[in-house]
Amino acid sequence: GSIVTDGEVEATVTAVAGESTLARIAAAIQDAQAQRAPTQRFVDQFARYYTPAVVVLALLVAALGPVLFAGTWGDWLYQALVLLVIACPCALVVSTPITVVSGLAAAAKHGILIKGGAYLESGRLLKVVALDKTGTLTQGKPVLTDTEPFGDLPIEMA
Repeated sequence: GSIVTDGEVEATVTAVAGESTLARIAAAIQDAQAQRAPTQRFVDQFARYYTPAVVVLALLVAALGPVLFAGTWGDWLYQALVLLVIACPCALVVSTPITVVSGLAAAAKHGILIKGGAYLESGRLLKVVALDKTGTLTQGKPVLTDTEPFGDLPIEMA
């Protein structure tokens, strides 16, 4: 950057603010956070069946405990509540999206844009990474960066 202390500056705007690189990065991050990673989908599917099963089991413990076994209704209601607290999947359901979002945010802080939790999770399967220092891959504009003549040819003829 620079600071103009005297004179004029003429600038040409080539795109609206919503089309800037920063706006595209922000939109990509929002899209990435909206997509559910495979682990998140699994946990959601698991909780869909697990949670009602635990509630039904707790109701059975509270209702059938005093009838089938010794003890007061209060004791068995307490046992049912203990079962609900111990078997609650809240930590699992809440922790999965938090880890994905924090991974995406940490990568973005370091200038790495990951398109979503699915890509973040599949990163463990990577064998090779291609980094693009010159923009050839990301911008599609190849640039001649070096010339090496073959044999004894001068560089101008290479």
